[in-house]
Amino acid sequence: MKSEILALAIMATIPVMAQNNSEQTVVTIDDKAISVGEFERLYLKNNTNAAFDSLSLNEYMQLFIDYKLKVTEAEQQGMDTTSEFINEFENYRTQLEKPYFTDEHVDDSLAHEAYDHMHWDVRASHILVTCDQNASAADSIKAYNRAQNIRNRALKGEDFAKLARENSDDPSVTRNNGDLGFFTAFSMIYEFEKVAYSTEVGAVAPIFRTRFGYHIMKVTDKRPNPGQVNAAHLMLRVATNADETTQKAAADKAKMISDSLAAGADWAQMVSRYSDDASTRTRQGDLQWFTTGMMVPEFEAAAFALKNIGDISAPVRTSYGWHIIKLLDKKSIDSFDNLQEQIKRKLSRDIRSKIAQKAVIDRLKREYNFTEDVAAFNEFVNVVDTTIWSGTWNADQAKGLNKTIFTLADTVKFTQNDYAEILSHRGPSQKKVPVEILLKDDYNQIVEKCIIDYERKQLTSKYPEFRHLQTEYHDGILLFALMDKMVWTKASTDTANLEQFYETNKLNYTWGERAEIAFCSYDANAHANPTEKKNIDTKLAAALKTGSKKADYASQITTAMQKIGVEIDSIKMAGDVKKYNIIDGKDTDANGKIIDVKYCDIDGTKINDNAWGKNNSQIINTDGRTYVYYLVKRLPPMQKTLDECRGSVISDYQNKLEADWIAELRQKHTVKINEPVFKSLIKK
Repeated sequence: MKSEILALAIMATIPVMAQNNSEQTVVTIDDKAISVGEFERLYLKNNTNAAFDSLSLNEYMQLFIDYKLKVTEAEQQGMDTTSEFINEFENYRTQLEKPYFTDEHVDDSLAHEAYDHMHWDVRASHILVTCDQNASAADSIKAYNRAQNIRNRALKGEDFAKLARENSDDPSVTRNNGDLGFFTAFSMIYEFEKVAYSTEVGAVAPIFRTRFGYHIMKVTDKRPNPGQVNAAHLMLRVATNADETTQKAAADKAKMISDSLAAGADWAQMVSRYSDDASTRTRQGDLQWFTTGMMVPEFEAAAFALKNIGDISAPVRTSYGWHIIKLLDKKSIDSFDNLQEQIKRKLSRDIRSKIAQKAVIDRLKREYNFTEDVAAFNEFVNVVDTTIWSGTWNADQAKGLNKTIFTLADTVKFTQNDYAEILSHRGPSQKKVPVEILLKDDYNQIVEKCIIDYERKQLTSKYPEFRHLQTEYHDGILLFALMDKMVWTKASTDTANLEQFYETNKLNYTWGERAEIAFCSYDANAHANPTEKKNIDTKLAAALKTGSKKADYASQITTAMQKIGVEIDSIKMAGDVKKYNIIDGKDTDANGKIIDVKYCDIDGTKINDNAWGKNNSQIINTDGRTYVYYLVKRLPPMQKTLDECRGSVISDYQNKLEADWIAELRQKHTVKINEPVFKSLIKK
């Protein structure tokens, strides 16, 4: 029942056939008119092969009326004003809004750009001059000039590695001399990635800035991306600054292990015994899938150089120690269509998502005639001092300032006084950045929020598909809440009336013909001798017959198996006597004639009920196991107890409650179908 309501109320948008009368009223409930467009939209969603014939439309109209009556009742009970409803609906609406605040074309362009980048690996070295993104203009200029001086030296031919060691603020320079190795899309922050892919091999890129500071980058190589590898490793940990004796001992040990593997030693055992990487030792050294840029260069080069699955490398030295690498699997880059969703998920967690969002903000600024007065902003900045850092700035300092800083859609105005009010409630700043920069950042966020809030209010009028989905979510949430209150919970908790319903309708809940069957199975391969096996099967059938009459059935069968020499570990049995339905079916006799038969359905295995024989037993061999079945007795059709059919009784009682309730709603509310408009929908 819940799934039927969900299908009616909340489904993916389906294009609706254009109708000239879509705004006409097709049905009125009390004083609320419902349009042809709304009815037709839900009709199409819930009828995959919509016939638009009289029978189909009339049947659906009755379902539609029932649906709308329930929503009307929920609203009249105030269920749309509860905090639970408001929170859930707001969450749904937030999800619905997301596509409207991302530029689809920009998002698609960025996804294709990332996919193009994925086809190539770039190797680059870089020098970082740190500079806080909120640094003052003077500090930013100072850092930039320092970076410019370093780049000029690189352009004149000075050794880049030496320049990096002497000047880079990146801590990793002490072990890599600024060489970042090969990397691909999403391995670096986007600004870094974009510059790397747009710079020629051997060239020093123009200085660029990220949140870390200013970067001088030299691209040293580019190659086609080899895809991904799944490799395992055995690692001997040894520090780069270890003494010579320790270094030699580690190298000798790595060679010994490598030679043993080449001679046929078991990989898993060698990893378990020798690897110092505790995080992978328990899974035979498996490092999972990785691409270029995820491992140190020496390791990466050796892993990608392995050609065939199962190949093992010679010992490889990295800054972590010695590695012996085994290739488990490899694969090339998949198609864009197959990777598109994965790429877009990565974009949503990347700074690139801000690019698509900014494109929307810029479009909305133009659409809503956004204008700003820079002079008014600067005038306001002049009355804000460093008390803003501690959150103690007083709005009285801006007293008398009430010029408009920006205007949106000719109606929304943000004034100096508005900004003063916001700042007066601002908490302490985590960083003591220059006041002008702090205010500019705050201001940009205010502008963006104002534009987004304004656009949110326009979505229902600008985009019909958004309005319709929002309405369907709204009605669907109410419907669930009301159905739970009036039908689902009531049916499962109203014990007295449920029992009365069962007593009145108990003839609807009966067992068909059934059989009580005991069975067990054993590993047939453990007893391959035909004579021995036949003897075991006969004794097991007898044990099942005897054991089925006793309460301790499981232990009886276990004891019997022990006595006849069947290993306990190979036993697989039900543990007690169970009842199974006898069902009608078809089979073929010895002459190929199709005959009617009856089967006992035992966990998906059909046992011919006509083939029990004089000992009431059957032996079946399948999938390397022998199954011994014993028919204890057949049971005639009989009445089910309430406990045996509670699920079905609750479901039927729910249907009755809903039918009675709908009848009450149709009596309580006035429903009027506009017959001429409704009949105009009929196509055949």
